[in-house]
Amino acid sequence: MIFAIMDIGSNTIRLSVYKQVGDKAVHLFSEKEQASLRNYVKMGQLTEKGIDRLISTLRKFKSIITNFDDIDSIHPFATATIRDVANRSEILRRVKDELDLDIEILSGEDEARLSFLGASKSVDVSEGVLTDIGGGSSEVVIIDQAKVIKTVSLAIGSLSAFNDFVNGLFTDKKEKKAIDREVKLLLGENKMYREEQSVLCAVGGSARASLIFYNEFYNLSAYNSTMNAKKFDKMLKEILLMPEREILDKILEVKADRVHTLIPGMVILNRLAKYFYVSEINISQTGVREGYVYSKLLERK
Repeated sequence: MIFAIMDIGSNTIRLSVYKQVGDKAVHLFSEKEQASLRNYVKMGQLTEKGIDRLISTLRKFKSIITNFDDIDSIHPFATATIRDVANRSEILRRVKDELDLDIEILSGEDEARLSFLGASKSVDVSEGVLTDIGGGSSEVVIIDQAKVIKTVSLAIGSLSAFNDFVNGLFTDKKEKKAIDREVKLLLGENKMYREEQSVLCAVGGSARASLIFYNEFYNLSAYNSTMNAKKFDKMLKEILLMPEREILDKILEVKADRVHTLIPGMVILNRLAKYFYVSEINISQTGVREGYVYSKLLERK
């Protein structure tokens, strides 16, 4: 069996295709579109331009899929932005009418659980805390003995933090403090109490982009997947002191498509590392999409 997964996030929409080989899911290829759907939310609804952007992106991905006769099924799912807008039902109906696609809405709890399951395919997540920093929300999972103990979905992500707290192109020290405060407030409101954890595992685009920047900043191997939390904090402080042109050049070198969201994502990740007193941040190359395949399609609960 070959499955096509469409992951509709707040910042990025991704198409990932997997092949079932025995009891494993083998990744074949991916495409992505920086749709930034969160930017099209006005008065609690996704605007007509936002809906058009969503449909045109999904139509593009569906046309790619039709070129591969071996793909057995298509599975679109959506997270924070589509989940939270008031006109969600209209969006789902229009996608169904125009593209014959049924979008599944993942709850914050589902998203956290699937991120944990997906991460477990590439890194050790037997204990500690896991986070998936998306564009519109950040999922946080407490793990012990390879089991999920508690999950929360924080209403802040790399793109929403940029939109809500950053006035220019790059985050300054005052704006960093505001994002820090919001993350701590949301953790408290969700009764995610502060306690020491052994390690922080991070999944998703913001985490992977942070790792790429970290490896470049400290001249480490591109294959390195672990960040020292204190060195990550030091790097972030140094970035905030750089002239804007220097920041721009460095981000363009490593992750141009995240020029405005990379630093807000780093701020959230850094705050979570401090909140849970971790010394190490492990970055997983697998996450919610892999978790979706294993849990929902290969029926590995």
